[in-house]
Amino acid sequence: DMLIIDSFSSFMKILIVISSIVCCLMSLTYLENKKVNSFEYFILILLATIGMLCLVSTNDLLGLYMSIELMSLSFYILAAYKRNSEFSGEAGLKYFILGAFSSGLLLFGMSLIYGFTGLTNFEELSKLLTCINAMSDSVSYNGILVGLLFVTVSLLFKVAAAPFHMWSPDVYEGAPTPVTAFFSIVPKMAIFALLIRIFYSTFYDFLGFWQPIFLYTGILSMIVGSLGALYKKKIKRLM
Repeated sequence: DMLIIDSFSSFMKILIVISSIVCCLMSLTYLENKKVNSFEYFILILLATIGMLCLVSTNDLLGLYMSIELMSLSFYILAAYKRNSEFSGEAGLKYFILGAFSSGLLLFGMSLIYGFTGLTNFEELSKLLTCINAMSDSVSYNGILVGLLFVTVSLLFKVAAAPFHMWSPDVYEGAPTPVTAFFSIVPKMAIFALLIRIFYSTFYDFLGFWQPIFLYTGILSMIVGSLGALYKKKIKRLM
């Protein structure tokens, strides 16, 4: 039961595959103009796409982590793909360091949830947590809240929501242009699908805890994004 196939995941997979194909087609002219003659580029995009397809179908915390790591490791290399550009090297390094930090937060949060519940499967977790509000003063309840907070922060980092967005302008600017297009669209769809599956299905009973977090980060992202874009002089950083 680590993967779930339903109409929602199938719809998201179709979107991700179509977007990845478009990004690959965009890359053909770019690679030809820049005289980049290497087959690894498309293999990395395919590996990242496989990671995202698994991510939208995952039904387990372990599957979630493995899918995100498969996706992220490909992204780190793609960000630093322009070997002769110091900006691209910097982008890859920043993405790798901050991405590893984010993955550490995710793993720590998942280990707390597993430690206090003994479960990793989303459906089993949702059944266990249905009546947990009655235990709101217990250690287990508070431990799950802390674990959920770490998982939420990590996923908000992956989706570049304010105030966890500081890495994105440098990474977008340094990465090759088709890769920037790929970064700014496709992984966001996969993470949003994951957020819906986790929070709406599994942790729905913690609605009072996570709803204000998404509300405030959403408002902050719109304000910071709009005001920050006014001062940008490069189109990649504007994105």
